[in-house]
Amino acid sequence: MTSRNFFLISGNVSQAPRQFGDRSPKTVITIGVDEFWTDKETGERKKKTDFLTAFTFNRKIGDYIIANVKIGWQVNIDGRIRANSYEKGTDRIYTTELEIGRIDAHPVNEARGADDE
Repeated sequence: MTSRNFFLISGNVSQAPRQFGDRSPKTVITIGVDEFWTDKETGERKKKTDFLTAFTFNRKIGDYIIANVKIGWQVNIDGRIRANSYEKGTDRIYTTELEIGRIDAHPVNEARGADDE
């Protein structure tokens, strides 16, 4: 059996993309991903937003994000999930990170098709 490490996220940019470092910069982007459901008891439509952070060390992708991607834009990101750990004092901290492999970004009004109006 083949295993895969892959994610796909579609959402809206919720913070201005950031870049850290010079030689091999880390670019970070935060995406708001909405979840909708209907409450079984009240029949009311509900919404919850998760804010997910993804990163890349790929300079080409990072420079594209910094130069072109704006707050509010719709993005589709795919890539790999990274599990890491580090020590903080006497505790071991475990993290799960999203590493960008590919990104597609566009302003929200351009994302609408003819059927959406």
